[in-house]
Amino acid sequence: MKSKQFHERWGDMYPIPREAVDYAYSLIDKPLKQIEYLEYLTKVTEWWDDNDICYILSVIKKNCRTPTDRIKIEKKYQAYLSDHQRGVLPFRGARFTSKVSNITAFQALFFGGRTTGRDLSRVKAIGYFQSYMQQKYIRHMQSREKPYLLAWYLHHMIDYCDVNYETMSLTDIINRNRDRVKPIYPALYDEVVSFVQRHWEELINDFKSH
Repeated sequence: MKSKQFHERWGDMYPIPREAVDYAYSLIDKPLKQIEYLEYLTKVTEWWDDNDICYILSVIKKNCRTPTDRIKIEKKYQAYLSDHQRGVLPFRGARFTSKVSNITAFQALFFGGRTTGRDLSRVKAIGYFQSYMQQKYIRHMQSREKPYLLAWYLHHMIDYCDVNYETMSLTDIINRNRDRVKPIYPALYDEVVSFVQRHWEELINDFKSH
């Protein structure tokens, strides 16, 4: 994955405000250090509605490899709700039985038990939780939402292009990245797609030199 400086350079070219680019970098690559975001997640049952729940569970059912995997995710969700209702702190208290030991239900559900959360918003199937919630969180920022969402979509696009540009066409990269990120604001995602299409050769050259 590309450095913060690489993302800043392409954010400047877009142009997207530097603070939005840097925040997207931190949110995607270091979500466990974003205190406001974590606080937002701990209050998830206060802001999401039945549509949110139906969307997330439908994506999981579609992308889980087996019925057993789907059941595991749903159990983690129920364990998280139980912890939340009992006032268990997100990173302490009750533990959820899984392959990763000594983690809370919150960590098991939203971070797959990982300690950093890096790039989780592109990882199946737990990534769909992170992707959806990060987009909703940025939308929650109201007046800053557009540049921050653009920065978030551009960051994912650059990272996915960097990994796949030698073996995949740009069209395939765009479609697969869309499938992984699941943009809930497609007009903004398409704006980023247009930018990448216009600068594709330049972007490839930058990948090769950095």
